Amino acid sequence: MQRSRARLADISRGAVGAPPHLPVQRVLALFQKDPDLLSVVIEEEGDFLGCVNRKELLTLLSRPFAMELYAKKPVLTLMQDLKGKRIVLPPELDVDEAAVQLLSLDPTLQTDALALVDDRRCRGIVSVSDLMMTVAERQKELLGALDCLSSRLREEVTLGMKIQQDLLPPPDYRFGSLTVGAGIATCSEIGGDFFDYFSAGDNILGMVIADVSGHGVQAGMVTTAAKASLHTLVSLGVTTPSGLLTGMNRAILATARRTLLMTCLIACVDLGRGVITFANAGHNYPLLLRREAAHAELLETDSGFPLGFDREACYPETSSAFAPGDLLFLYTDGLVESAGPGGEEFGYGRLEELLVRGRELPVGRMHDYLMSAMAGFTGSGVLEDDVTTLTVRFDG
Repeated sequence: MQRSRARLADISRGAVGAPPHLPVQRVLALFQKDPDLLSVVIEEEGDFLGCVNRKELLTLLSRPFAMELYAKKPVLTLMQDLKGKRIVLPPELDVDEAAVQLLSLDPTLQTDALALVDDRRCRGIVSVSDLMMTVAERQKELLGALDCLSSRLREEVTLGMKIQQDLLPPPDYRFGSLTVGAGIATCSEIGGDFFDYFSAGDNILGMVIADVSGHGVQAGMVTTAAKASLHTLVSLGVTTPSGLLTGMNRAILATARRTLLMTCLIACVDLGRGVITFANAGHNYPLLLRREAAHAELLETDSGFPLGFDREACYPETSSAFAPGDLLFLYTDGLVESAGPGGEEFGYGRLEELLVRGRELPVGRMHDYLMSAMAGFTGSGVLEDDVTTLTVRFDG
């Protein structure tokens, strides 16, 4: 099966150039004037010298006294202090190969724009979101040709699996008096689940759990785009569950074009106030096991549409008290919907009983404890769906 070739040049935007002696404050003004501008190309007499990306510039200038230090300096001086990756690729490069090279050079997707350079001239700028969208649109055609692909593609799938695993944070995590334990089990080489943590302010831990409606390469691309958008939003100061889901929704729409949806729940624990705040995009409700309680509470938050369905979707926030000794449990539907030999689902009742029984376990062992119980129930170690769990204990 022959696929039409799509080049980076086909999805590029015109470059905005600036001379190397232009003051940094003038470069900042270019970004402020155009909110869609991702990168400014630094060139002298048409020769490409480098580029300054919006995200890394704003991150650097947000540091104490950075604006006073750099404002009047030439932008060429600033470029030497920027630590972000400025990735340069040829304009004729195929978009699929470009995605592989991008993930190899920058597996955590810190960059948000690529410069296209040929013969020392910048031919355009490609946003990472446009690249991911183009690749996702081509995945259906790509998957149809899998039987004809060579060992090179199998190596790329293996690389994609490794990259996706590398994008996950450590399963065991400590944040103040919070202890976090997470785990993920996939039913294919590249899964559609992911989890993450982030700092949402002083003494506030944010947590994300998500599930794409599919598996394989295309689902993996969507999870990569979701994680990239999450970290971009947090770096820009968006830390509320509602604001993050709204921004991630737009990124998923751009990447998957409604071909795949993602359920997602974001929870922020404010240790100072003893409060959890949630926003939900069609995901399973979290469970809260309070200290000394005999039963777990199902926190039925108001839920918006899954990510990637409606650009105007709203994600209301719900709060609940979270005190020392309490246990919060987040999970994907592969756990409760796994079926036994007779077709009966594992269900919420069994899950609640297991949580109550295993409440004193270290949170780092909770995932294996539940997976063992699920395997005993289904009578099989083969997964029909990805299973992800995230457990948080408020010590004290």
